[in-house]
Amino acid sequence: MKNPDPSQHIEMRVEPLRAQADLKIDIQLSSLAPYQEVTVTANTWDDNGMLWRSTATFQANAQGIVRPATQRPLKGTYQQNDPMGLIWSMYPSNDKQNLTLFVKKDIEPVNIYFKAETADYTSNGIIHTRTFLEQGVRQEPVEEEGLIGTLYAPEAGGPYPGIILLSGSSGVSRDQEAALLATHGYNALALTYFGVSPLPINLQEIPLEYFKRAIDWLRSRSSVQQTQIALLGLSKGAEAALLVAATYPDVNAVIAYAPSAFVHQGLGATAEDSRERSSWTYRGKQLPFIPYRPTAAFQEYITKQRQAGLPVAFRRAYMESLQNQPYLPPATIAVEKIRGPILIISGQDDQMWPSTLFGEMIDEQLSKYQYPYLHQHISYANAGHKIGYPYMPTTINQARGNAYGGTPAGNAYATEHSWQAVLAFLKRIFS
Repeated sequence: MKNPDPSQHIEMRVEPLRAQADLKIDIQLSSLAPYQEVTVTANTWDDNGMLWRSTATFQANAQGIVRPATQRPLKGTYQQNDPMGLIWSMYPSNDKQNLTLFVKKDIEPVNIYFKAETADYTSNGIIHTRTFLEQGVRQEPVEEEGLIGTLYAPEAGGPYPGIILLSGSSGVSRDQEAALLATHGYNALALTYFGVSPLPINLQEIPLEYFKRAIDWLRSRSSVQQTQIALLGLSKGAEAALLVAATYPDVNAVIAYAPSAFVHQGLGATAEDSRERSSWTYRGKQLPFIPYRPTAAFQEYITKQRQAGLPVAFRRAYMESLQNQPYLPPATIAVEKIRGPILIISGQDDQMWPSTLFGEMIDEQLSKYQYPYLHQHISYANAGHKIGYPYMPTTINQARGNAYGGTPAGNAYATEHSWQAVLAFLKRIFS
């Protein structure tokens, strides 16, 4: 590392130094020589202790100024003018195979370390902090009536709309999104529904009545507007959100990220217990589902991918399952029975399952029944399965042997644009 030369100086500003995680920042460098090249680096650590790093080299203008918001890098980990490029384009520095997703387990702030470097000078670093839990929002663990989750809610005013957030098959609670939604004026319950005792260990035979208890619990709170309850689900959580809303009239809106149009077989079968089970039950009975019966060709594909150390795109298996025609009608989610607006978000390059196709099927079904409420499907080119809150690294599109799809820039755009779409949707329907 070069030592700072007292005869030189780079003025670097990051504004604001502390920002809510879903807000943009502005970076500016000045006091450079006209047209001088400078490289900016950003570093952070995820909750597994993995170092993530990005770089971007710029050429100053005639006044010796660089602004990443309006300038394309000459080279680096991203190529477009983007004020957040140095954040979303970070790569894990010691994961040569790029198989590690950015891990955020809690709602503690994320510190990002910026510095600038020329051919003969290295600036002092700047620490920028990105927060999830802001002042004026309270965090309340929920362990009553058999429920497990965490409520994030505005401390003052109200009553406010209520939102229940449901994770996908990873089972990771959506606390970050819930905390951010609370800062925007919503009671947001990050609900766990499997994987933690005494809940089911696997995503199999989850009772819809569990979600109904969560709805009733949220509606019973004085801070919650009882007629403004939304479900927000991701992947299998989106499947659950649509199904629960179609079953219970107390749900007033649904936001479905990477959804399914059908009930699929549950996840968690083992060699010791390979029975086909539904993901969900209602009134003690399994709901009809599309079974997972991979063809010999797909099993051969899995073997080849595993042997080569490459990820598996399960999209192909779900596409094959749609050929099981007798299972489709009874497994179709009756979305036309939902009593409120629906927002669907999908990535056209989703490699986990064909969420854009499923979204189109849902749209067709709603149109067929002349659905009286607002419904919108936003699909993103070059985006995959992992669309969530914005401005975190989106460079890895595979992990744990699974392919998720999308490009770093495509996923970054989808997370940013869809988050704003979600906020606009909620404001519109609950204003």
